[in-house]
Amino acid sequence: MTLRSMLIASVCALSLAAGSAAAQDGDQLVATVGDHEIYLSEVQQVIGSLPPQYQQLPPQILVPSIAEQIAVGRIMQDLAYEEGLEDDPEVQERVDQAEREIVQEVWLNRAVDAQVTDERLQEAYSLYLEEHPPTTETRARHILVDNAEEAQEIIDQLDAGADFVDLAQQHSIGPSGENGGDLGYFTRDQVVPEFADVAFDLEPGSYTETPVETEFGFHVIQVEDRREVQPPAFEEVEPQLTQEIRQDIMRDIVAELREGAEIVLYGPDGNPLQAAEDEAVEEAPDEDVPAETVEDAAPSEDAAPSEDAAPAEEATPAEDAPAEDAPAEDAPAETNQ
Repeated sequence: MTLRSMLIASVCALSLAAGSAAAQDGDQLVATVGDHEIYLSEVQQVIGSLPPQYQQLPPQILVPSIAEQIAVGRIMQDLAYEEGLEDDPEVQERVDQAEREIVQEVWLNRAVDAQVTDERLQEAYSLYLEEHPPTTETRARHILVDNAEEAQEIIDQLDAGADFVDLAQQHSIGPSGENGGDLGYFTRDQVVPEFADVAFDLEPGSYTETPVETEFGFHVIQVEDRREVQPPAFEEVEPQLTQEIRQDIMRDIVAELREGAEIVLYGPDGNPLQAAEDEAVEEAPDEDVPAETVEDAAPSEDAAPSEDAAPAEEATPAEDAPAEDAPAEDAPAETNQ
């Protein structure tokens, strides 16, 4: 099958569903069939519904192919009306179903739109700023080696005037070594604590006077810059905030509709599900246990304690206590090798 044939097959259903669009100002006429005129805007609407791999095809292939399929759809449409199919029960059933779905969608969208106000967006942005305060970022280089003696020798060479980038390329065993040890900008929580404490304490332009030990080895760190990163402006996050607000409003509307309506669900046997649940509750045994049962279950006062019982002093620590030696999960790749 040729590319053109596959494209025609894939757009056929979409083009048949496309409605006759009114020409827009400056719209380009791309096809005619009988009394029908097909414009570029309608073709572009179909293109937007295609799979991504087809949308990337050249316009000289896409536009004529889709315009042709829309034209064929217009011919089918005319034949259907000539046969009076608009009054066919199957057509009417599908039209009614489509109408119910459309009015439901339009009603919900308008109900949501009415509650997405500028005030609510500003409140959401204020909360966003509280959750995303300005952060401090440091740009640094490091040289990672296996032992403290080698790290100290590198520091001595730096004191003698050696170039940090050259030493990193020669000695660092970390993946950033070939780039002169450059780690770029990072926040305090993106590296292990031992590394962060030193890197954020050093002044830009200075390097460590002694090796810094972490679980990955021994580091020589040079800080190049430090900056304050401000949270994004309102305009940058407005689409995200709007979407989040719309989702919240939609959930609230649906919950309110459920609470205000008497919805009865039925099981496969045709009986209301709630009635079945009530019946199960009625058949459940009484939770109040008779006093005799409690007395019979109680152990004798002179019963000897189990010899295997562990004394309180030997209780094992809680399973969720953090391991002291656990490495930081958010260490960047450059510092975990």
